[in-house]
Amino acid sequence: MREMLKTLNRRSFAANRLQNLIAVLAIALTAVLFTSVTTIGMGVSESMAVTMQMQKGSKSDGDFRNMTAEQFEMLRQADFVESAGLRMPITFLSNTKRHNVEFEVRDQVQADLTFSSPTHGRAPEAENEIVASDLALMDLGAEPEMGAEVEIDFTVREEEYHLTMVVSGWYEAIGDQMSTMWAGTAFRDAHPEIFRFTYDQDRELAGTYFSDFTADSAVGLQDKMEQFAVQMGGDPYDINADNSLPAVVNTVTNPIPDMELIAMAAVLVVLFTFCGYLLIYNVFDIAVMKEIRRYGLYRTIGMSRKQVKGLINRQAFWLSCTGIPLGEVIGFFVGKSALPMIMGLMSIEYSNVAIEVSPSPFIFLGAALFTALTVILSTRKPVRIAANIPPVEAFRYVENNVGNGSKKRGKKAAARKQSMPGADLSNLAWFNLGRNKRRSAFIVISLTLCVTLLNCVGTAAGSMDVEKQVDFMIRTDFAVTGAETGNILKGFRFRENAVEPSVMAAIESQPGVKDAVPVYKNTAEDTNVTYEFGRDISAEEYIHEETEIPFRCDREGFTFGLGDDGRPLCNVYGMEESTVARMDLREGETDARALYEKMMRGEGILAGINTDRADMSLMEDFDFIQVGDMITVYKDGQKAMELPVLAKAALNGDDQEIGVSVNGPTKVGGDGLFLYLPTDVFKELYDEPVIYKYAFDVEEGEQEHMTAFLEDYVKNNSDVYYISSQSAREHAENFRMVIRLVGGLVGVIFGFAGVLNLINTLVTTILARRREFAVMQSIGMTERQLTKMMVYEGMFYAGGACALGIVLGAILDLTLVRGMLGKMWQFTFHFTLLPALLVSALLLVLSTAVPVLALRFFYKESIVEQLRVAE
Repeated sequence: MREMLKTLNRRSFAANRLQNLIAVLAIALTAVLFTSVTTIGMGVSESMAVTMQMQKGSKSDGDFRNMTAEQFEMLRQADFVESAGLRMPITFLSNTKRHNVEFEVRDQVQADLTFSSPTHGRAPEAENEIVASDLALMDLGAEPEMGAEVEIDFTVREEEYHLTMVVSGWYEAIGDQMSTMWAGTAFRDAHPEIFRFTYDQDRELAGTYFSDFTADSAVGLQDKMEQFAVQMGGDPYDINADNSLPAVVNTVTNPIPDMELIAMAAVLVVLFTFCGYLLIYNVFDIAVMKEIRRYGLYRTIGMSRKQVKGLINRQAFWLSCTGIPLGEVIGFFVGKSALPMIMGLMSIEYSNVAIEVSPSPFIFLGAALFTALTVILSTRKPVRIAANIPPVEAFRYVENNVGNGSKKRGKKAAARKQSMPGADLSNLAWFNLGRNKRRSAFIVISLTLCVTLLNCVGTAAGSMDVEKQVDFMIRTDFAVTGAETGNILKGFRFRENAVEPSVMAAIESQPGVKDAVPVYKNTAEDTNVTYEFGRDISAEEYIHEETEIPFRCDREGFTFGLGDDGRPLCNVYGMEESTVARMDLREGETDARALYEKMMRGEGILAGINTDRADMSLMEDFDFIQVGDMITVYKDGQKAMELPVLAKAALNGDDQEIGVSVNGPTKVGGDGLFLYLPTDVFKELYDEPVIYKYAFDVEEGEQEHMTAFLEDYVKNNSDVYYISSQSAREHAENFRMVIRLVGGLVGVIFGFAGVLNLINTLVTTILARRREFAVMQSIGMTERQLTKMMVYEGMFYAGGACALGIVLGAILDLTLVRGMLGKMWQFTFHFTLLPALLVSALLLVLSTAVPVLALRFFYKESIVEQLRVAE
């Protein structure tokens, strides 16, 4: 009996090659969906983890800080530590401009864990040898090559050091803003005065021991680290304690489970499973219904229900054995090919990240399990129908809601007779759709999901406000500053950071430059000009380490840089009218020309307020002053002016410093007011006014030339930095492309599943109804009429899905999508149905073309030959 079943299975399998091909494609597509998304997901996760580790500067499991030499040796012997690196921080070098360089003593273990191991050359051995990044060396005026000499300056405990070091090795910097230069323990031994442990007295880090380490297990690591810190005599809880010894787990390497990400992944799994279910169910449902008489014949010769189920399940197993591996291979390479593009679009700062995903068994095993589960869920009902239908019922079966009880047959048959269509082909096509309502519903649902999802993705991508993001970073085509102004750790602080006249002259000599204007700003040296605006500031003060400006706080915790007379310095700018006109004037006098003329006459001043990026509204916490309030200006302790606030502007990064950096203002004026004066008034008020930024536009067609010029100029002049609207626009466009790529990929897969469903249904319907079509032709239906009827069926499927998709897409756009985008400042919601209409047009074309092409094969046989076909 078993051999007979195997023979039946094999012959049945071989007799339905087209049906099997469609089934394999359906299963393979589901496997492609799971595998590609899993590959992309794991690849993005791994690459982002490495990127974040590089951003943090460590791939360790955790680190201990502020240790003594004895405590460090105890750590090396700890039972939960596999390897521990040595790190002895010194300070940041003071003779760099664009690139921040932290100078430390390290060993090879620490270098490996912190991405600073030399990729060229070797680790330092002599006391005057160092390893540094290529960007650090170039910023210091040295070439990245072994044996090169480099001059370094730094200050420790108020003692200045100027040393000449030799490059023993170097590595490629990960980011363009900061990297580490490190020496070996020979440097520590040669300079014991630097490495005296005084942290418990003056909080000086030079002389302390830090250590990044790898653990034997991440389970309970935080508790282990804290307990060990206490055993070493440190306090891991209070950073202000004399024996403070922070014990910190690296949450990048050992992330805390994110429930939102887990929920999102679960939603995607359910969504993809549903997509596969819609596809595979219809394939097997059609296959079973097509062979229902064959299964009835098997039942009449003694085959049990269990044997029928086993016969179909075995075929499903064989098809899965072909479809799943095929889909996994295709899906892996699709995901692997898409991953570099996705990461390339997402990665801006950390461009040296290795983007790679290995063919992990977890990818293939997980995708295979989910695909197999989808196949099992999808085949349950068709198998049950084939096994449970009575033999007599199977022989006289005509597809029309299989499974209805015989008690309901009489009423439903009568209802069908009353509703039978006339000669109208569209009515006949509509009636044919109702033969299997479940199948028709599944096809419409899968196509509807495609239309809806792609429209939502298109709306989100179209709502990405590129110009808003560009305007937040820069209001002109180009802006040029001193190198330290664009440095994320420094900013514009001193007069020496100003833009030199020679730089502006070089720019003005280039073709196409227009509307070029300098912008002035006060510095840490301008402490003789202060402002009074009614803020109650406390008496306790501290001296800023870099600018040496005294700072005090108010009752709400805001800090203010103070001048010689104890009043706030604020952040004050001198601007031309064209620059003021570019600002976002919100309250008071909003006409830029009228406002500038009033300020030129000394009638008032413009105040800037920080904005909430979510809705670009003025931040109430920083809204210290109102239109009409009086600001008193003091110079050398004497009242110089009284200026009422004429208007308030919503600030962006370009109004404060450059791009998104505001480091300079926080080190000069702190949280004080941002005030804007006409250039002439600013020059009269400040004794040595300096230009912090030179902003300009270029004529159309000159953008590339100016970019090339500035790139070359910056390369040869280390004191200059620039930003362009084009670079900001490219970053925003990359984000939009990610949305389109990822969302479009999922939508296309749903669409392909729906189209495959539609093709399978139409083609199989034609094959299964060959005799029916032959009968229709024998009683007078022409080939054109038959083709037209099938085209109507396809268009009803596609038309219903398109109509539902457009309606559902519009509802989701105006509710869910609009709500989500409203929380993100980069977006400005724009309602659109264009993606849905384009997809609908494509589906309607396919629904028309498929039956026409399929019927060409049907017409190759004569009517007599078709009538002889046994269903």
